[in-house]
Amino acid sequence: MSEALLAVTDLQVAYGHIEAVQGISFEVHGGEIRTLVGANGAGKSTTLLALSGLVKAKAGSVRFEGEELTRLKTHQIVERGLVQVAEGRAILTTLTVRENLELGAYRRPRSRDGRSAIASDLERVLALFPRLHERIDGLAGNLSGGEQQMLAIGRALLARPRLLLLDEPSMGLAPIIVQGIFRTLREINAEGLTIFLVEQNVRQALKIADHGYVIENGRIVLSDSGERLLGDPKVLAAYLGG
Repeated sequence: MSEALLAVTDLQVAYGHIEAVQGISFEVHGGEIRTLVGANGAGKSTTLLALSGLVKAKAGSVRFEGEELTRLKTHQIVERGLVQVAEGRAILTTLTVRENLELGAYRRPRSRDGRSAIASDLERVLALFPRLHERIDGLAGNLSGGEQQMLAIGRALLARPRLLLLDEPSMGLAPIIVQGIFRTLREINAEGLTIFLVEQNVRQALKIADHGYVIENGRIVLSDSGERLLGDPKVLAAYLGG
């Protein structure tokens, strides 16, 4: 297998005396969807925050395209192409849909070619999410929960990620909306975007994942293809009602 796009080795994160992530290691390869699944409080979101530099690692290494990220600031990590869609969407409700999307491109060049590329990417996002196109000049705060999740993903795509991190994209959404979101993730992955997904919705995440990791109490306890994890008796018993 080719060298990993993202390589995490012995990552530890603590909040005071509480060790939220206890020496986990995993990889994400270019063109894949990989997922980290587990119960609430297992350490999933903390792992993503550490990858993005939003919380500092206590120990361990996070290498993206061979470069160590733990010494970089969050905006520098985004500039490298590692972009996160936060849990809870974190959209700016008093701005329009268009303004929220354009914020995703704030670090990109504003030359003539740069503006043209941003406009092209915006058109692509609106094609992916027609509901956003219909509401492009309306306030983001008036969107439904599913539309807000579409907006959060679209905003991240405007940053031109090489690796897209998603934190609980199904949270609080109706099953039919979740299915649509996951179909879109498959579509953008098929176009070449690498995705690392953190989810409590274990079944949906493993269905689309090339490879999955199961985290419990800050430690990765299982690692296998998404398909095999879906049929694993331990996963069935713990997360899928088997």
